Amino acid sequence: MLNINSGKAGHSVRSWNTENDTGRDYTEVNIALFNEMSQTRSILRDSLRNIGFRPGNTEVLAAPDKLHHTVSRGEVDFLVLEADERPSEMCELVRDIRLGKLGPDPYLVISIITWRADNHLITDFIKAGADDVIVMPASVSFASGRVDHLIDDRREFSVTTDYVGPDRRSKSRSSIDELGTFPVPNGLRYKTTGDESAKPNAARLRQANRIVEEHRLRRMTLRLEQLAGQGERFANERPGTPLPNAPMVKLLDLTEDIEMHSRDGSVSMTELTASMTGIMQAVMSSSSGSADMFALLRVHAQALLSLQRGDKDATELVVRAVKTAKKVVENRSRKSD
Repeated sequence: MLNINSGKAGHSVRSWNTENDTGRDYTEVNIALFNEMSQTRSILRDSLRNIGFRPGNTEVLAAPDKLHHTVSRGEVDFLVLEADERPSEMCELVRDIRLGKLGPDPYLVISIITWRADNHLITDFIKAGADDVIVMPASVSFASGRVDHLIDDRREFSVTTDYVGPDRRSKSRSSIDELGTFPVPNGLRYKTTGDESAKPNAARLRQANRIVEEHRLRRMTLRLEQLAGQGERFANERPGTPLPNAPMVKLLDLTEDIEMHSRDGSVSMTELTASMTGIMQAVMSSSSGSADMFALLRVHAQALLSLQRGDKDATELVVRAVKTAKKVVENRSRKSD
């Protein structure tokens, strides 16, 4: 069950401060506040002002096209989205940012504002990659504490085949993951504390993007190995029976994605992924995938994982896998002629 961290009702009124009690300077932070609900717009705007953000640096947006344009410019340090009117669209927007499809900074600090204490809705926001979800109404002190957390204790990021964002796993689960998590640029921290290591400049964004690509490729390869193993067991248990459509399509998508993400890799990696695609095409062209073809696909995934890890015997595994695949595919072609 997800814990909903709602604030206390009511909003304290105080003069705008350039620094809060911790000495952080909020005056240079550029905020984009998306809010289509005119009746709550002033509440959120005043809350940001009372936390210490400069009103002149807070861009209030009420139209989705203007929101997309603002994010794409890359001049935002802190994105605040009131999501009740368009929850699905806001989730999609957050995903697009995290996957590098919108704007230059996939690691932009993002807070979602909702007036509905709905576990399912909040879970959707979290799964999209938001840093935080605040259930309104909330006091200024509560909201300020959440902002401080994003500055001082922002979660490190993790990557799966279809997710990039703050790591939400328990410590026990993340500790056994060979890829683990990694820190990302934090424009909000940089602007409020002056911490140069958090600055989302071009070099740090490239470094983080490189880690994301490496992790995503590894995740896809691990998933391919798992699905190929399942296909092998299925073919052994039900000879001649086609693999169900869903896992077959997923296998095809994974092999295509892996080949696309490996184009800038080594010669060994390029040869291996091309061979892997050939195996998958042979599987798709037959009425049913045989166990040996799925086993060969699994071996290719294992060889690719070995390459990704930098194992000493990786090249030997690649050569062996490619040679075996070539023989198997040629033999199947001769039999079908």
